[in-house]
Parts: sequence; C-alpha cells; structure tokens
Amino acid sequence: LRGLPGVGAVQVNGVTATARLQWQPQATRPSDWVAALGRAGYGALPAGDLLLAGRRVAAQRLMLWRWLVAGFCMMQVMMYAAPAYLAPPGEITPDLQALLGWASWVLTLPVLLFSCWPFFSAALRDVRHLRIGMDVPVALGVLIAFGASTAATFDPASPWGAHASYDSVPMFVFFLLSGRLLEQRLRDRTAGALEALMRRLPDSVERQEADGSFRAVAVRRLVAGDLVRVLPGQAFPADGEVETGESRVDQSLLTGESKPLLRRAGDGVIAGSHNLTSVLLVRVQRVGAQTRYAEIVALMEQASLEKPGLVQLVDRIASPFLAAVLLAAAGAAVWWWPFGQAHAMAVAVSVLIVTCPCALSLATPAAMLAGAGALARRGVLVRKLQALESCA
Repeated sequence: LRGLPGVGAVQVNGVTATARLQWQPQATRPSDWVAALGRAGYGALPAGDLLLAGRRVAAQRLMLWRWLVAGFCMMQVMMYAAPAYLAPPGEITPDLQALLGWASWVLTLPVLLFSCWPFFSAALRDVRHLRIGMDVPVALGVLIAFGASTAATFDPASPWGAHASYDSVPMFVFFLLSGRLLEQRLRDRTAGALEALMRRLPDSVERQEADGSFRAVAVRRLVAGDLVRVLPGQAFPADGEVETGESRVDQSLLTGESKPLLRRAGDGVIAGSHNLTSVLLVRVQRVGAQTRYAEIVALMEQASLEKPGLVQLVDRIASPFLAAVLLAAAGAAVWWWPFGQAHAMAVAVSVLIVTCPCALSLATPAAMLAGAGALARRGVLVRKLQALESCA
C-alpha cells in the first residue's frame, strides 16, 4: 500500500485485520488500494461496512467445518493406526496392513485438500512474494509427512515402506486449527465489542421540518441548529441541548458515569448516549467528526491499530526465527540422512512441527486486543494498548 502514489503513512494490524491509511484524494482512489491488496493476495472492505459482520460469520463457519473434518478424520485414522502400534511383530498380515494404509490415505486426503487450505494458501502467497511466513514450516511439515506416507503406501518395498505415519498429519492439523479457531473467536469477540461502540449512533432520526412536522432523515444529513425528537431507547445522533422534555440518560460508555443522569431543558446531551425514559426534543450543536463520540471512536480505532513495544519486538524476531527453523530442519535432515532417508525425513518433520512458530506473532497482539475488548465490554476504553504493557 505504501508504494502507491498518494498514499502516505500506513498502519496494519494483522489481529484485527484492519489497515489505516493517510492519503491524498487527488493522487489516488480507494479502488487502487483494493487492487494492490488483491495483487498481494488479500481482499478488503471499508472498515465499519455492514458486510463485515456477515463475512466474519461465514469465515468462522468455514473454519469450524475445517476443524470438524480434521477432528473426525484424525480419530478415524488414529483408529486404523492403533493396531500397528499395539500388535506384536508379524501378527498383522501384509494384506491387512495394506488395507489399513489405504484406508488411512483416503481419510487423510480431505484433511489435506480442505482442512489444510488456510495453511497452504498462506504459504503459497508468502513463497510467491519471496518471504517466509508462519505457515511455510507448517505446510512443509504436512506435505513431507503425507508424501513419505504416500510413498510407503504405494510402494511398500521402497525405503519409506515401514514409515507410514498418516495419524500425525490430521492430528497436527487438528491441533493447529483448534488454536486458529480459538484465536478467530477471540478476535471476532473483540472486533464485535469495538464495532458495537462504533455503531451506537442510529441510522436515522426524526427532524422537525419548516411546517412543524417531524420526518425521519439520515443522521449524516443533520446540521447544527436542527431540532430532533429522540424517543425512549434511542441513542442521541449528535451533541446538543435539550429544548423540551425531561428524561433519564445513560452515558456510561462515554463518561464512565454508571448511573442514569436526569436531563431537562437547558442540559447538554452527548452523541452515542441513550435516552431511557421519556421523549426529548434536542437542538443539535455538533455533528459528525465534531462530536465527543467521534473523538472517542477515533481514539479507539487508533488504539486497535497501534503496535505496543512488545508486539513490535515480536514482529522483528519472527522472520529470522522462521528462517532459523527452516535451516534447523534442513540441517537435521542432512545430519540423519546417512542413517536412513525415512528417519531423516521424520526428524526434519519433527523439527518443523515442534518449533511451529504460529503463536509467536499471534499470541502477543491477540492477548492485547482481547484485553482491550474485554475492557470495552465493561465500559472502559483503552486509548493506548501500550498502557496494558506499562501497567504490568
């Protein structure tokens, strides 16, 4: 994004899947950003778009299906592998052993083609752009283990013949997807809490016309000086002053005051707070970006995008660490190769899986955002994520 003409500073948060840009309208258009993101392998929607919630639900449902397929196939393949672990040598005849191997191969295919797709697609994208991402070691480990097991099944007389380990593939994928599923739910819950804050304003409000009647208009069409009618249960669309009526108002999320406050003629009300008991006529004073609500939302958006010192440190460490993992796996394979090809590959896969760095770049920012989301649901707004680190 930063390479596009007219785009200045860019902040990207991978956990919330959002980007914030400073840009010059005369030099670029949002469609250029979407095209650039498409070339990098990502899609994009405007932040706050109503379609985002639907996409999030669809993505969560698809991830759940991938997890269920991996879990079911893992249990079934493990059942076929158990006799090979438990039976004494020679007890299982070669034809039965071949049958168990082929059944395991068939049941591992859905895991490889469906459940593993998030890892493979991300790894392919990283390789295409000549970088090492978290999913590259995962994809390599899965493909090597499956390839060696497939060779053992198709040609039992080969050096790989006694090293079919199908059970490890779906098990590894299942545990990785379990972590991804938990992380996705955590992220969606946090994003939902922030979106709930950002969508407190109503879509429309009743504004008094020149003839004295009230007509519903979009909130964005309000200007200072308009007189609006706010019913019980509705949020105030703008900062203003009560002209007529008396009611209790809940502005806990904006001021921290948990008890509903009495508002009558002459008192001020804040956009985003809720009218609770009676109809109020309010004279609009500030709208849009001038309201205190808009300032709070801007601070929250900024907080969700910033990267505290600890997260920046993890980001710097991640790439060299991933390169070291791949080199360690290759070195282990070379070291053990004289003792047997199958054993060398098993050791390399073990190194890739044991050192799986998925948590390295996800755990820290996810924990920070989870804390911010939990506080938002309790009415505490985090202006800087660095504060959570400093408080510790």
